[in-house]
Amino acid sequence: MGALCKKVEFPLGPIEAEAKAMEAGIYLAWDLGLKEIVVEGDSQQVIQALNGCITPALSILKVVEGLKLFLLRFNSWKAVHSRRITNEAAHLLARNAMNVKDSVIWVEDTPPLIEHQIMVDVSFLDFCPD
Repeated sequence: MGALCKKVEFPLGPIEAEAKAMEAGIYLAWDLGLKEIVVEGDSQQVIQALNGCITPALSILKVVEGLKLFLLRFNSWKAVHSRRITNEAAHLLARNAMNVKDSVIWVEDTPPLIEHQIMVDVSFLDFCPD
């Protein structure tokens, strides 16, 4: 439904960057009017913290707490871990964020920089067993 590429002006470690990316994605889903969402991330720590399976690292505690409260607004939500190799489109968008002045949002359109990867991902679905 939408995609976001956003530059972060301050240096973050990997887990903090993942938590902030998750936050931006969840806010975008809400702004798009989505009521049932699945959030994916390749940081197992962030996903487990969001699902309440582990206590979040101190550096992301407040972000996770805020997200848990915000997610109550949705009719339903689920957070799932996806390995980075299966989340290449998100990785490409994140890498491109270094070249973005503030943020770029695509609504009901595939960002040109990930079009090829999306086609590869979709064609891969044909080969996956049910």
